[in-house]
Amino acid sequence: MKTARFIFSVGLLAWGGTASSSFAQAQAPNAALGLVAKSQSGRIGNAEADEGATVYTGDYLTTGDGGALLVRVGQLSLELESSSGAHIYRAPYGAVVELNHGAVVYSTPGGKENVVIVANDVRVTPVPSMPDFGRVAIEDACNITVYSQHGQADVQVGSERHTVEEGKAYRVRAENEISYRKYVSPDENDYHDFHNHKPCAPVEMVKGRPPIAPAQSHFVIVSAVLIGGVTGIAIWKAYESPHRP
Repeated sequence: MKTARFIFSVGLLAWGGTASSSFAQAQAPNAALGLVAKSQSGRIGNAEADEGATVYTGDYLTTGDGGALLVRVGQLSLELESSSGAHIYRAPYGAVVELNHGAVVYSTPGGKENVVIVANDVRVTPVPSMPDFGRVAIEDACNITVYSQHGQADVQVGSERHTVEEGKAYRVRAENEISYRKYVSPDENDYHDFHNHKPCAPVEMVKGRPPIAPAQSHFVIVSAVLIGGVTGIAIWKAYESPHRP
């Protein structure tokens, strides 16, 4: 009996050592990613998001009306504002967040740890060479607001890129409205195979003025006051590390 068990165990080890990458990917949703630092009407999937609860890669995070949910991933801080929802995934650089509705406030330490936020087909990447604190909000299916209060953020939509400088806010026009069939990390090679694209209407003329030049057609600068207050400031400061400016 002992011999049989030994052979069975060896077989499992050998099989595990040669398992395909698809099996590893299938196990990825069980990987711990971060923890809940503060929660008010926050949820992880269908469960209440208690403070100290573990957040796993692939989790769906939501907040109710008037709620907020602060998640820490290493030195990264991510706060969902009221009535928001997002999927979060592990990434080699830290985390990638797929914002489905509402708004997320982020802070990054600068350096190797970073976060990427994807909202429809708009991709926001804080510049890793400096700490950053900002906000990404979905106004509607085709309009995203990106605000960098500290640091800078690179924004890509289609083939266009733009750097949102410190203290600036931009309204970004998406190329496509996204409807999902399955949620996977935006960093996966087959990410676009799991959702449908519905083209957004072109930017219309505003008050008789011609459209913005093609190279900037997706980006319109707006006053920071127009995007509302960054509600995560107080919570973020409470968890800010002492060495941060």
